[in-house]
Amino acid sequence: MTANDASESSAAGNTEGAANESSAEAGPSEKAGRFSAGDLAPATAVGFVFLILRIFAVSGYDWNTAFAVSTTLSPSDALALVFGSLMAGHVLVQILLVVVLPLLIATFLWSSFGHRATVLLATTLGLVTLIALTVSFKIWWLPVASAAVFVLFALTHRLSTKHWLRRMLSVAMASVGVVAAVAILLVAAFIQTPWVPQEQIQTTHGTLIGYVLSVDSGYLNVLTEEHEFVILNTSEVLSRK
Repeated sequence: MTANDASESSAAGNTEGAANESSAEAGPSEKAGRFSAGDLAPATAVGFVFLILRIFAVSGYDWNTAFAVSTTLSPSDALALVFGSLMAGHVLVQILLVVVLPLLIATFLWSSFGHRATVLLATTLGLVTLIALTVSFKIWWLPVASAAVFVLFALTHRLSTKHWLRRMLSVAMASVGVVAAVAILLVAAFIQTPWVPQEQIQTTHGTLIGYVLSVDSGYLNVLTEEHEFVILNTSEVLSRK
């Protein structure tokens, strides 16, 4: 090997080593702040299951009614379905938020996965939901209860790493995505109120109380309080309030 070859080999080795060191230093922090296919795939799966559960829940878990309800939905209804479901099931959301939000904050502060984009997004949404529920329904105990649970997590985090409570908290933080997904699916499965406001519809045949799922050309698709799917001709509708 000539002196020039040795020099080139040494320079290439130094360049590769520097690149590896730079990658090792930047890798975790860079990966933590961006979405990846691994983040989006579970979220898509949870979203699909959420949709199916909501359709069955508002239909009283009746197959034929669920099929009829599914025909009223379009991709543009996705935001209304999610937001409306949270509004309709705000009591269950409050209960779940007391546990899930402090766990998300704990994960953000103390876990190596805390700065992942999905955790940051979920924590932000949880805080916004907490503020909205507190202000809208004047439930001032909600932030107090959430803070108390977080204090409990903080005290647990100060325990020895060998303590069983500390180990349980670590497992929960490592699985915070699963915990949040389960909470969301519980809302979808147990809240039977549809994602649209209840209306009193005056028709030529009498008064119907229900939820207008969609308005198509010439008719209304309505789900009654008894989970019955009714199609009303617009010519029969006198008023809606």
